[in-house]
Amino acid sequence: MKGQKMKTIFVVVCLIIIAAAIISLLPSGKKDTDAITKEAETVSTEPAAKMETVEPTSDPESESESAKEVEHRSGDEIIGISEKDISDLHLVYYESVIDDVTGKWRLSVMSEDVDIQDYVYSYYNKYFKDDTEIHGIVNLSSNTTARINYASGMLFVTEYSYVDGEEHDAKLLYSGTPIKSYIVYTDNGDIEKSEE
Repeated sequence: MKGQKMKTIFVVVCLIIIAAAIISLLPSGKKDTDAITKEAETVSTEPAAKMETVEPTSDPESESESAKEVEHRSGDEIIGISEKDISDLHLVYYESVIDDVTGKWRLSVMSEDVDIQDYVYSYYNKYFKDDTEIHGIVNLSSNTTARINYASGMLFVTEYSYVDGEEHDAKLLYSGTPIKSYIVYTDNGDIEKSEE
């Protein structure tokens, strides 16, 4: 079995070397490299369950360019644009929340005196991996907790007053007094006021 595994690894390494040689001989072009990359990905010795894929992170400039392509909404209900970059803030991000029975809750904690509605669109693009997730942003500086969930191309955000220790217990999370609610559109970051 070990000999078979070594032969398989040897074949994969040879294929990669051959692919690299072909790439170096071809004129530069993305199309050729993509085809070779896909071919190399299909020849793997690891079981599919153990392989991890890493999605490329999006460039903030391309996000803002795509946001400019969609015309911004107007009217009395539109109260602004969520256009600040969440990367400018210092967040501690957690993939899970203690005592969350759904497995869909995510949490970030920060201590910066900012209005989180200006960062929700960027936060969504950076941290949401699945639109069924519910994210919370606890801001210890402003004593608020924002709850963000996605539906039909919109982010529904409710900000609550912070309850001491809620970041450590899903049963306490979002138990504060609601302060304000708004909608952030995922096509361009427009913010629309919402009635509670």
